[in-house]
Amino acid sequence: MGSGDSVQSRNTESVIESVVPALPDGVDVDIVGSDTFVRVRSDGHDVMITGYKNEPYMRITASGDVFVNDGSLTTLINGNRYGNVDTSSFVETPNPVWRKTGSDGVAMWHDHRVHWMSPKPPAPIDSIGTVLTWKVPLAIDGVATMVSGTLFLRNNASVMWWLAGLIALLAGVILSVRRRREFFAMTFFVSLAGIFVGSMEYLGLPNGAQVTPLMLMFSAGAAVAAAASLIAQRKKTASQYIAVSLNAGAGATLIVCAWFSADHVRAAYVPGISQEWIVRMLIPALFGIGLVSMIDGVMRIVRNTTD
Repeated sequence: MGSGDSVQSRNTESVIESVVPALPDGVDVDIVGSDTFVRVRSDGHDVMITGYKNEPYMRITASGDVFVNDGSLTTLINGNRYGNVDTSSFVETPNPVWRKTGSDGVAMWHDHRVHWMSPKPPAPIDSIGTVLTWKVPLAIDGVATMVSGTLFLRNNASVMWWLAGLIALLAGVILSVRRRREFFAMTFFVSLAGIFVGSMEYLGLPNGAQVTPLMLMFSAGAAVAAAASLIAQRKKTASQYIAVSLNAGAGATLIVCAWFSADHVRAAYVPGISQEWIVRMLIPALFGIGLVSMIDGVMRIVRNTTD
């Protein structure tokens, strides 16, 4: 697989508009990660994917074996999203140098033809956000096939999603003053929500496109600390400082989690999950509850009180 990119939140989206001629049964082509990868899945067909210089780039055999041509310049420059690789020492070979990468009938690669080749945001050329049109040629059982599509620039989601964080913060402040046990429980359950949504994001991407599940990892850490704080809170007064400290630690972890995931709130594409609204509400809530939990813990420890 040519994996010169990772699936991230983005405002650009590649959409397949047509495949000519129509794909036979057993072959499917789609875009993974908004514009990050092109994926071909084949069952019982021989598929050849053409590189940037019309050379053989990747191949899926009828038996499902997947190969990449190491003698293709396309293989090298696909190692970076913007093609920023040193090609001075690379020598193309006249005949393909096939290297087996899998046996599941799935070829997935980063393709510069389907995305914007600059870290700067593109300027759309019309009112619907069109950035460019693209074509990726294939050969299926020897039949020349053209996959055509369009890259769009999508609008940011509303900044108003961050109001969920304000609501969570206010709820946390009220509970921290009036109902301590429920306040600690809120930190725990918000952490569990982070685990659930982080798992959805991770499992929602295919193998080879999955990235480090930061939301899942940080939420799990916060949940452990929050659970320990709930246990400590049920004991006598001597354990209350431990409970407050653990809850503050859980809050700090939630803040870090929200910080690393903040771009998910307004980006048009959220990795791995189609119900974007869940992520757009949860991340501000993680930040709001985390902030209250951390400040509450620090203030009570400094003041030497757990009441």
